[in-house]
Amino acid sequence: MCGIAGFIDLKKESHSVILEQMTNSMHHRGPDGNGFELLNDQDAQIGLGHRRLAIIDLSETGHQPMHFQQWWISFNGEIYNYEELKSELVSLGHLFTGNSDTEVILHAYAHWGVNCLDKFIGMFAFVIYDTEQKKLFCARDRAGVKPFFYYFHNDLFLFASELKAFHEHPQFVKKLNLSAVSAFMQYGNVPTPYCIFEYCHKLSPGHYFEFSIRDKKIEPHAYWNVYDAYNQPKTTLSFDDAKEQTEEILKSACDYRMVSDVPVGVFLSG
Repeated sequence: MCGIAGFIDLKKESHSVILEQMTNSMHHRGPDGNGFELLNDQDAQIGLGHRRLAIIDLSETGHQPMHFQQWWISFNGEIYNYEELKSELVSLGHLFTGNSDTEVILHAYAHWGVNCLDKFIGMFAFVIYDTEQKKLFCARDRAGVKPFFYYFHNDLFLFASELKAFHEHPQFVKKLNLSAVSAFMQYGNVPTPYCIFEYCHKLSPGHYFEFSIRDKKIEPHAYWNVYDAYNQPKTTLSFDDAKEQTEEILKSACDYRMVSDVPVGVFLSG
């Protein structure tokens, strides 16, 4: 499962203990290890935290936060087609130190930028900080399997897999969003992208945004929408051919999800 947490503090009033407390509040998400990286820039403090549930590459080469050149990443999820992407990146001249899907994400972002999202098959929520461009890239998978919360107020940007991590930062304003409370009373949940607290949001499935220290703007963009597939012209396949293709797609999906360096459990409801 894993858990990610961190901050960009433009007032530079945060410290490593806060980062550790935020991250370790989600110990249940990653009992196999943790990692912290505090980057001190002249304009801000950047904290990246990670709780690890080891699935792929159980060695230290899979430890996070991980960096490659000027990029740092904290990642929750799994990229099922990482081996194919790694082979493609190797053919393009990239060199790898380990065998983790995390490292593949870093190299893919370094090579393709935002367009790397179109190549990923998997479930994910991750941040990548570019120390040269001074910006944080945040992305969530197409179906929103992995959670991603963020907060921005009074020159403090926070992100985490769970809201509870925000409570560990002393500058987090614990103010209820009354509109979100009304939505909860009506629907039994708080619809995305809204959140129960003011200044907090959930990143919508199939979306990403870049937070730049220089301009301090957050503008989520959609890189995938289920309606784009739904509105495609109807297939001209025969019924028998459609059955065969459906079986191939289902088998491929199952094969991808069996990729693991630890035992895999299968659950059936029916």
